[in-house]
Amino acid sequence: MTDRDNLRTIYLIKRAELLVRTNLEAGLRDLGVTVAQYAVLSLLALMPESSSAHIARSVGVTPQAMAETIATFERQGLISRAQSNVNKRILAINLTPKGAGLLKECDFHAGQVETELFSQIAPQKLADLRSILRQILSKEI
Repeated sequence: MTDRDNLRTIYLIKRAELLVRTNLEAGLRDLGVTVAQYAVLSLLALMPESSSAHIARSVGVTPQAMAETIATFERQGLISRAQSNVNKRILAINLTPKGAGLLKECDFHAGQVETELFSQIAPQKLADLRSILRQILSKEI
């Protein structure tokens, strides 16, 4: 067994994340979207009516950084904000049709990156990997 066989799992996950990020950035650049912005668009599609603070926690950025992203998205017409039905002090954020269209384009590029990066992995092993990652991520919720 070589030293490379003994690398920590968290190190391997981080290296894989960097590889994904680098490849995804290249595809998204033409759309004028960063990987972090793509994550926000994706979360808004999964969790409509979210608050800026909730999205910030989910993406792992400060509320101040998220406020900047949200303001940019609003100026670009990608999102709309309205008073929450649950808490009147919160502005609920939703994708506009324009935002949903941009997300669809981003998803297309992300799909190409996934296809390329995971093409050598057998479908069952890829399904197992996705299951394991969902198990790990369920601990954060």
